[in-house]
Amino acid sequence: MGRHRPERRSHPAPGRWTHLLARLPWITLVLLVVLVVGTAELVQPRTYAASATLTAPTERAADQLSVQLTDPALPSEVERAVELDPELSGSVRLAVRHEAEDREVHLQATAPDPRLAALAADTGAALSVQERADGTELTQGARVPTEPVDDRGLLWLILAAALLAVAVRIEAAHRARPGDHPAPQPSGAS
Repeated sequence: MGRHRPERRSHPAPGRWTHLLARLPWITLVLLVVLVVGTAELVQPRTYAASATLTAPTERAADQLSVQLTDPALPSEVERAVELDPELSGSVRLAVRHEAEDREVHLQATAPDPRLAALAADTGAALSVQERADGTELTQGARVPTEPVDDRGLLWLILAAALLAVAVRIEAAHRARPGDHPAPQPSGAS
C-alpha cells in the first residue's frame, strides 16, 4: 500500500516586482514613518538665534574683526566664559555676518535656549572687543529671541498627509484590480 501524500498548494508567483510592491501594507508603513518622524520632531530641541552688533573704527578693522570672530576656538571660549553646563557643551554655534565696505559686524549665536543664545552673542562680542585696542565697540547687544529659528511648523505634517494620500490611492488601486483576488469558492463543494 502506498502512502498518500497531501497535495502541495502552490501560490502563483507574482508576474512583476510591481505586484509585490502593491501587496505591501502601504497605509501601515506610512503611518509608522509618520509616527517615527513626528516623535523625532517633538524630541528634538529647538534652536534660538540672537545677534550682537559690533562697530569698528574703519572698514579694514571691520574686515579684521570679522576674521577674528570666525576663529574656531571662540565658541568654546564663550562657553567657558558663560560657565555653560557640561550637558550643553558644544551646543553654542557662532556665525558672522559682515558686508564689504561696512564698519558693522554682526555676531550671531545659536543655542537650544533663547537666553543662552543672547548671552553667547554678547559674550562673544565682548571677548572680541577686549582683545582689540583699536576702538571697536559693542554698539547693540543681543535681544533674547522669542521664536525658534528652526520652526518647521506643519511642513512635516503636510508631507505626511501627502504620503498617506498616495498610500491610500495605491491600496485602493490594488483592491480594485479584479485579477488580484481569488474567486470565491462555492459553499457546498467538497
